[in-house]
Amino acid sequence: MKYRVLALSPLASTTVIQCSAPDRQKLALDAPALMTMTDFNYQCPVVVSPDRRIDDAQQDMIRRGVRSLLVLEAERVQGLITVYDILGERPILFLQSAACLQDSCNHHELRVADIMTPVERLLTLDLPIVQSARVGDVVETFKTTDHTHLVVTAACPDGASRVCGLISRTRLERQLDSTPDTVSAR
Repeated sequence: MKYRVLALSPLASTTVIQCSAPDRQKLALDAPALMTMTDFNYQCPVVVSPDRRIDDAQQDMIRRGVRSLLVLEAERVQGLITVYDILGERPILFLQSAACLQDSCNHHELRVADIMTPVERLLTLDLPIVQSARVGDVVETFKTTDHTHLVVTAACPDGASRVCGLISRTRLERQLDSTPDTVSAR
């Protein structure tokens, strides 16, 4: 096959960037709920090892512009860690717990596994439910929980499930251009 040279031209000084990134889209409550989901079929999830130090995980979040990381070990989801987990009370509670047995247990030594939300405590939505829902349904769902993220899963042919997306309360608030009270737990 013979290929051709494409026509090139200089960039005009009046050229603007049109951006329709998901976070910039303003949503209505009757819009499809899929518009609230970070779809891992199109965007790779940002992941972290359970052994990574929490300060390093926080820097990973800053570099990648995210507020949560899926915790993976051997390609299996172990949990989720958020910036709220790292900056909130969880590190202090862990340092005061029986799990921190050493006298020299310090904040800078804490690992993701010490404070993450383990997989069995994550709240999930089945993909078919999200596909048939509206943004308002997601808002009402967030109002029933204090979780900052909902994990979206899809059934695999072998009966297992795979994580196929994530819905963030903060991102939803930005997309709705609303205050946290609009989407917060009752």
